[in-house]
Amino acid sequence: MKVAPVEQAFRHEALFYSGGEGFLAGALPFVEQALQAEEPVLVAVSEQRAELLRQALGEDAERVRFLEAQTLENPARAMPAWREFLEEHAQRGRTMRGICEAVWPGRSTEELDECERHETLLNEVFANGPAWHLLCPYDLDGLGAEAIATARRTHPGLMHEGVSRRSNAYDRRQRVAWPFAGSLPARPEEREELSFTSGGLGAIRSLVAQHAIRAGLTEPSREDLVLAVNELVTNSVQYGGGGGTLSIWPEAGELVCEVRDHGFIEDPLAGRIPPPVDQYGGRGLWLVNQLCDLVQIRSGPEGTVARVRMRAGERPTWR
Repeated sequence: MKVAPVEQAFRHEALFYSGGEGFLAGALPFVEQALQAEEPVLVAVSEQRAELLRQALGEDAERVRFLEAQTLENPARAMPAWREFLEEHAQRGRTMRGICEAVWPGRSTEELDECERHETLLNEVFANGPAWHLLCPYDLDGLGAEAIATARRTHPGLMHEGVSRRSNAYDRRQRVAWPFAGSLPARPEEREELSFTSGGLGAIRSLVAQHAIRAGLTEPSREDLVLAVNELVTNSVQYGGGGGTLSIWPEAGELVCEVRDHGFIEDPLAGRIPPPVDQYGGRGLWLVNQLCDLVQIRSGPEGTVARVRMRAGERPTWR
């Protein structure tokens, strides 16, 4: 892709707003300016926010690409959408714009943690690429103080009531050394645990399916979770020392599955970009991110932990 000059490169800005009117006050001029300049625009927000924009834009809404809202549920699924958008338009030599509301009221602590890693990774991945401007809305009325503070830390620019400025809390030297760094909260004592090798993958699939039924997952969710865990344990067998440990437990209306092994993930974008269609293998983590409601991965010299979550009951169409 064409590399833009530093002054024209990636601009990552948080939009602080209150309510639907506040959202429109910040997002609508942003989109209208892009359309006036004939810049491509990609919008990834909730169905409710997207409908507000469509109504305000009228016929011009047809010139804006809207992502399916479910793309945002697992933050790791947003990265490939932006990469595809840039690759499609960068060769034409135009700047581009996007709106992405990855953080909203009701996000769990685990989801907010992954969102923070995603926002920080965006700064690294797109720093020296094509010129584009990404606006990330944050609802001041519905989000807690820590979520707003995190937005200030992860976005070089802030927009509030139509005024843009630099974020004093953002320090480009404070990078996430590794998107998979750190550790996950301790597993509960009451959990089922099973060690596995290449000969026990069938038993793993059966065990996950049984727990999924007991947890109240729908049949499509059960099938997705069984496939995702199968991909994880297969990775452990192939790249994590020949086997590992699977833990399963229910938690707050979700079923949690965790796979531990002795491998190390070298690629910081593993699971976040689709592998080439002619590539043999290497699709495990990509599939896991597409299938699960949330994926948390931590990897270091001591090994890798992959924790996936699937909600019980019918999946909501959106918030």
